[in-house]
Amino acid sequence: MQRVRILQIGDVHYPDWHSSASDIDAKDSKFAPKITQKLRASSLRAVLTKLRRLITTKRPDAVAFMGDFTSRGDKEYIASAFQHLTLLCRAQGSKSAFLPLIFVPGNHDVNRDDARDLGPTEKFSEMAGLAAGLGWETVPVDQPVHFRLPAKSGSANLILVNTAIGSWELQNLPAFLRDRLKELNTGAEPVDLGTSDTSGHSPATPPNDPTKDASDDEYYGQLDTPYISREMLAGLQELLQQVGMRFSIVIGHHNLLPQKIPRITPYAEMLNSGFVRTQLLQSDKSIVYLHGHIHSDPVEIVSDPRSPNGKLICISAPEIQAGFNELVFFMTDQGELVGIRLIPYRTNVADGLVTEGEHCFISTIASGKAFLSGETFDLLGRLRDHVKKRGSALLFWDELVEIALTAAPDQDLEDSLLMLQAARIIEIDGLTKPNSEWRIKVREE
Repeated sequence: MQRVRILQIGDVHYPDWHSSASDIDAKDSKFAPKITQKLRASSLRAVLTKLRRLITTKRPDAVAFMGDFTSRGDKEYIASAFQHLTLLCRAQGSKSAFLPLIFVPGNHDVNRDDARDLGPTEKFSEMAGLAAGLGWETVPVDQPVHFRLPAKSGSANLILVNTAIGSWELQNLPAFLRDRLKELNTGAEPVDLGTSDTSGHSPATPPNDPTKDASDDEYYGQLDTPYISREMLAGLQELLQQVGMRFSIVIGHHNLLPQKIPRITPYAEMLNSGFVRTQLLQSDKSIVYLHGHIHSDPVEIVSDPRSPNGKLICISAPEIQAGFNELVFFMTDQGELVGIRLIPYRTNVADGLVTEGEHCFISTIASGKAFLSGETFDLLGRLRDHVKKRGSALLFWDELVEIALTAAPDQDLEDSLLMLQAARIIEIDGLTKPNSEWRIKVREE
């Protein structure tokens, strides 16, 4: 079995980076700031430190950033973000020099003046050029970008899409809003979208805070009209239909499913997300869609019984200051996706530390497609013989290591058990935990 390991990093918002200091009781203002700062812990610093450590020790196959390197289209920070993160990910010597770095544009990466003066695709030219100059993977603009990981074996297909092509395109907005925006400067207050609905039939919204001034964020966010263009979607479908494309990892900035927290904006969701979901499901294969944008971390699965092999798995990464995801994709030698292990690393504001959360394992392969190698069949025979002798179908990891009768590493044993699980021959209790805590039940023949 093959494994591909990807670190998924959510929205960066480089201009808004701050210390995210941990809690501290500093009522006595007589203490010098230098003292209090020594007692504080920075969650952002902890996230970056954890990222660097994982890149050094686990050697992922790629690091994927979900977009929004800057905020409010502030271009001066785009180059700084690329340079900072390149240094972070590739500062471990020659072995990290060729680590694939992935970036897809977010709505906050689009500059208003560039959108007006350069047009819907050329507005991405500067960020695409910066990425290319630093050796990142190609940034998608008007067509999807396709490559394989690892490149030499072609085990996993990654497809990058641009969902921010409609950002700051005034023609996509209602006429009254478009005309109003033409009169305003970038630093203006949020646009008045009309009187609020007090009938009780409007969506639930948080109460107004009279002490909070209107911010550029509120104004800028109203210009996001996310969608996947016809050309982009056509290219995506063509790639998905290629021979040998048994499953795909698609990466975009915006979410395909409605988010949990209400978003107050003219276009809260991707304009054609439902159509895109339908097209992906009709490919009748597993599609993993990685995204950011919503600053939270849901994991959601969509399926259609009319496409029995189709499955759309949407995985969101939180904003970088809240942590990131490590994703391990388990694949057969024939290129079938067996499952995904999601390992969340999340920050704790109280102490500024990053902790590893409970793992999430997503099974993706149908039982009829499980490919069992000769070694796996041999292991299954020994498991069944052992169960008959013991009179109990429940096995523990320590027992399995002895039953396997091999000096192969734990990873090989784990791979075989995952394939038997996919084939519905055994049941693994505790897949969200380290394998040493697994409890395995052998089904009756």
